[in-house]
Amino acid sequence: MMGGFALALGLEENHLLHHVTKPPSQLRLIHYPYNPNAEDAQGIGAHTDYECFTLLLPTAPGLEVMNGAGEWIDVPFRDDALVVNIGDMLEIWSNGEFVATSHRVRKVKEERYSFPLFFACDYHTVVAPLPELVTRHGQAYYPPLKAGDHLYAQTIQTFNYLRERLARGEIALPDGAREVGSLGQHGKHKDSPQ
Repeated sequence: MMGGFALALGLEENHLLHHVTKPPSQLRLIHYPYNPNAEDAQGIGAHTDYECFTLLLPTAPGLEVMNGAGEWIDVPFRDDALVVNIGDMLEIWSNGEFVATSHRVRKVKEERYSFPLFFACDYHTVVAPLPELVTRHGQAYYPPLKAGDHLYAQTIQTFNYLRERLARGEIALPDGAREVGSLGQHGKHKDSPQ
């Protein structure tokens, strides 16, 4: 997939592959239990995935993405298809040509499983807009960041128990840490009603 993303950007197919030799990617299983009293309401809040991209196999509807107009739309459910979400790293590398997929999960009245593979680049990779794309756009729209520091910072800012440790001074954010929700469509539409 990394080769396909590079080709879509007009680059050599192997342009990004040297950044994925030992990535800290992870496959997770997320379970949404059956709840006959569930209201169609927000479940997992709006966010982007921190890595390069996510391959997702859901077992039922419930995923929404934000389109370019800042509107939440349902992702059509197909039991024979994977969902591909662009992550933060590809947004930065592409200098905004790819936009991280802002998404959220709705509570639905049927049991739902989700199998996401969060595909990362190597932990110590410095992710910055690619020079070819900076030339194409005339400027870099993102400052560089270290992939591992970004994963660490976003995790700290996302999970309550880590935010509490941060507030107590037990852990610290890396220098240059991005605010959660600063990428993707919901970062662009942050001040709009959700």
